[in-house]
Amino acid sequence: MDLLASIKDTVPDRVTGNLAGFLGEDINGTKVGLDLGVSTFLAGVIKFASSDKTGRNLLSILNDGGHTGDILNNLETFSGNPEKTRLLETIGGNIVNHFLKDKPAGLTDKIAAQAGIKSSSSTTLLNLAAPLVLGFLGKTVRQENMSALDLKACLAGATAEVSASLPSALLNTLNLPKYSPGKNSPLSHYKAVKELNKDEKRKGENWSMVLPWVLLFFVGVMIWYFSRSKESAGPPAVTDPVHPEIFLPLDSTSVPASEASVPASGSVPLSVDTVRTSVVLSTEKESRKEPEPVNEDLPEDTTPAGLTRVPASVFARNSAEIVSGSVLDQLLASLKESRRKLVLTPLRGAGAVAVDRAYAIRDYLLENGIELSQVEITPAGKGNNPSGVAYRINN
Repeated sequence: MDLLASIKDTVPDRVTGNLAGFLGEDINGTKVGLDLGVSTFLAGVIKFASSDKTGRNLLSILNDGGHTGDILNNLETFSGNPEKTRLLETIGGNIVNHFLKDKPAGLTDKIAAQAGIKSSSSTTLLNLAAPLVLGFLGKTVRQENMSALDLKACLAGATAEVSASLPSALLNTLNLPKYSPGKNSPLSHYKAVKELNKDEKRKGENWSMVLPWVLLFFVGVMIWYFSRSKESAGPPAVTDPVHPEIFLPLDSTSVPASEASVPASGSVPLSVDTVRTSVVLSTEKESRKEPEPVNEDLPEDTTPAGLTRVPASVFARNSAEIVSGSVLDQLLASLKESRRKLVLTPLRGAGAVAVDRAYAIRDYLLENGIELSQVEITPAGKGNNPSGVAYRINN
């Protein structure tokens, strides 16, 4: 979905004409001003929702703030009534102040210069654009049942589209980072991880269906071996038929000591407890199987020249979960003080977990106050190290 184009398509030409009459501007200038207002405000929303925490805040605003998208069905009514237009402008002004509270001076003047309209008209159009954008996002969230992560990924995927729609004067003022659509964009990364999780879930479900049959087969083999041992031992001193208790739950019955074993010359006596122990050990062995490690124990560190490796101790084993933030806190302090840019590079030799870890580092930094423009994630590079992630700090 082209998010920006979809929002602009909700504004029919008649609404633009009504707003032009309300502002005393020509239709073309009004259209350009409103388009720039929508792009500018959406850029502010993208920056606002750049971390997991602020993404959840935005979802709460959309769900609890009445942004259902109903306004999109009444644009002609609002734009054709001066009093309702002023009311919508007032509401939009409060929204703009919330999302662009650190708005640089002269932002609306630059919109006015690009559209060829008065500065007061560009301010009005920016304020009117705000409820349109939130209304569209709120409607989309409800229709697609989006989570905070879905919404964040959707907005991140629209960054390149929004950047391309803004002139350089506005783009530089907003400090909007440029994302090139590709396999490592946040949106495609989110979809890839989601599909991997689905595959893992399906694998778990398949194994849970197979395991009972494996155990039943194992018990059957033990019973067969038990009966063959008795035959090879000759006539037993004490008859010991196969007990039906073997097929009962392992703790549901006990067997008297006199019936626990069958002596046989040259063979090891088997008992019900022996069968039980074998089943339990087999079950525990299956349950303790660990996933195949992802090149975390390679003796050779092949981090590319010019990059610094992230220590493996930052993450849980074979996971992108951050368990130690001391190294990242040092990076955090350095970036805050110098305002330089951190470039993260996942390494191909570490597999898919390397990409997840790179995004986990970025999210950690963003949640602790680093600007989105200060962190870049490159496509996977050659090499490997225990964490699978390397970085450099640009001047």
